[in-house]
Amino acid sequence: MLRVDMKNTRLRLDESGFTLIEALIALVISGILASALVSLLIGQSRFYERTDDQMYAEQSLRASMDLVATELRMGSPSDLVSAEADSVTIRFDVIRGIVCDTTGADAVTAFAFERITDANISGGAVGTAMSGPYEEPFTYADTWLPTEAATGSTPKASCVATGAPTGLADPSYSELTGWTSGIGARPEPGSVLRFYGNLKYHFAPSTFFATRTALWRGNQELIGPFEDGAAFSYVMVDGTVQASVSSSDFDDVRAIRLTAIALGDGANRYNVQRPLEIDIPFRN
Repeated sequence: MLRVDMKNTRLRLDESGFTLIEALIALVISGILASALVSLLIGQSRFYERTDDQMYAEQSLRASMDLVATELRMGSPSDLVSAEADSVTIRFDVIRGIVCDTTGADAVTAFAFERITDANISGGAVGTAMSGPYEEPFTYADTWLPTEAATGSTPKASCVATGAPTGLADPSYSELTGWTSGIGARPEPGSVLRFYGNLKYHFAPSTFFATRTALWRGNQELIGPFEDGAAFSYVMVDGTVQASVSSSDFDDVRAIRLTAIALGDGANRYNVQRPLEIDIPFRN
């Protein structure tokens, strides 16, 4: 007699796998989930790139303000050498000192109370300024430096005898000559001396970013990229703003204005822009 085990037959039918429709539904759902995941990853990548561009632009602005403002604010209108739309040049002190005593018809002893050893100025010190002990204005000799006749223990003894500090290194004390022919007069005891170079900030094409503008300090590229049109201008004593100033009007300059638009790094594909306009008043 032929017998059919219906129970086992049903089990074999249940274990036969997914139907075609079930497989298609699973594929559609998997595709939707994969597409959503890819979209999420792309969105996160774009968000990261945009944020990176924004951070770069903001860091450029902060660096511009911190460095440029610190150095330019140390000057005075009389320290201006040139004031143009694309550049500004000021006298930048490398050594500052005080006259201790006179040691001859054209010689003095002096000590340096401040010395900048890494000013990054081409040619180092190129000029001398002198202000009398009770006078504020400086007399400038832009292409002259005094002769250092002696340095060390002998000039130090002369300075210490007149009340100068004793804790400075011996090379900080010097005997300096040549004043009459160089600056026109021998400085008196208590006079302030400045030995300086010319520090130039200017906007010029960037060497790192094609078609972009960078801010340069001398021959060193500092910050970029900026949009074309970045410029300096000058706030005058009467409140007007000039794109450039002639040397005869330097004393009327009260602040240097820096105007620029900082851009994101690289291609800046998201067109990130951060505007900058700051006024840097002279401290002195």
